[in-house]
Amino acid sequence: MKKRHLHLIRLLNRRRRFTADELSQETGASIRTIQRDMLTLEELGYPIWSVPGTGGGYEMLPNRLLPPLQLREQEAVALYLTLKWMEQIPDVPFGDMRDTLSDWYVNEFPHDLEEKISRLEKNILWLGNKTVPPAPFTKDVYHAVEQRRKSELTYATTKGSRTFTVAPVGMALLGMRWYVFGQSEYGLRQYRVDRIEAIQLLDETFEATDLKTLLQASDERSGVTVRLKLTPLGRRLLEDALPDIGEKNEWVVPDAELPFLSRQLLASGAEVEVLAPLKLREMMREHAERLWTVYR
Repeated sequence: MKKRHLHLIRLLNRRRRFTADELSQETGASIRTIQRDMLTLEELGYPIWSVPGTGGGYEMLPNRLLPPLQLREQEAVALYLTLKWMEQIPDVPFGDMRDTLSDWYVNEFPHDLEEKISRLEKNILWLGNKTVPPAPFTKDVYHAVEQRRKSELTYATTKGSRTFTVAPVGMALLGMRWYVFGQSEYGLRQYRVDRIEAIQLLDETFEATDLKTLLQASDERSGVTVRLKLTPLGRRLLEDALPDIGEKNEWVVPDAELPFLSRQLLASGAEVEVLAPLKLREMMREHAERLWTVYR
């Protein structure tokens, strides 16, 4: 494919109609050459729509093909391994194509590179949690986020099913579980997608700051200082719960997150002692008392 062809594809992917004269000016090629290029791209499988007459021109239809990547061998292997890793993530929004994408990709490689990857596949493994609960509405949530459409969720809470309306700002993968972050009358809340029992995308759209900015602002909330006394095993048990656990004994935690943190600390048993704040110590004592009631 010529460099000019790639330039034309990038132009048409802007989702607007270009006249042959405009494409000629953009690329420096003659109108006749542009017309031949359009026929060539159609033969290569690009869904180009041509409209004759005044006001006509060329545009790319939906589900268009994207220009090929020019990769060095190490980059090609890295991208393939990334695709294989993605196959391990449960309920990827595009799950119907997830299992075939890496195979389709590797079929385009030269034979020697294909053999190298075949060997690597047996030695680079992803040994994740295979007991993650299914989240069948992941794709619906993705569409709601992508289209910025308010949604009505039926959600399984500890007090039974509840239905409410949220503006789904974004999604995140945490511990191999998908979460959706939504604005509601209670502010920004996160919901586990595997606990969604039903979802209906509404016609009403919304405007919102991107999720990354919202989470950064959330992290800047005033909090309380949590001080812990940790054994070496306690540090290891909490590696996924607290940042820089190998070096720190103190963290500033938003007050609203203390109940959740207390349950994470409880899983480490006597390997972790809460020194401060008093509120968190009292939460740990209440957990311990309930456990004692169960097991005495």
